[in-house]
Amino acid sequence: MRTAFANVVSAVIAALEAQPPVCRAIYRARAMAVPDQDKLAISVQWEHSVPAGGTINGAPIDWATRLTVECYAAGTSESGDLAVDPLLKAVFERLAANSTLDGVVSDLQVIGVEAENTTDGKKTGWVRLTYTADHRTSNFTLS
Repeated sequence: MRTAFANVVSAVIAALEAQPPVCRAIYRARAMAVPDQDKLAISVQWEHSVPAGGTINGAPIDWATRLTVECYAAGTSESGDLAVDPLLKAVFERLAANSTLDGVVSDLQVIGVEAENTTDGKKTGWVRLTYTADHRTSNFTLS
């Protein structure tokens, strides 16, 4: 059985893969560079979780879990920021439309967006959306 943290990442990936998927290449915690054949790609990963303070012994634990969704786009004629912009828009709108991830979390909120562009032989745009997912586990397990 997976932890609630892994389930939150799975729920984000499932939302992004729902028909029609926001892009063809959606990865889980991709640690290496995106393959050249993927002109658009997404990587979703769990970053950090904090339990709510003051939980009564034996009671469920409420968590604030931070996860990131990284969007990559390789452009040939347009700058990296313009190449990644449609993917950023699609990801944001898809997750905003399903802020409970079909009941896996009680709320999913975007808390930041950061961007970077490179021109190492090709124009590449990269945007990281950072989210906080509020969810609950049993006191004695991470399920």
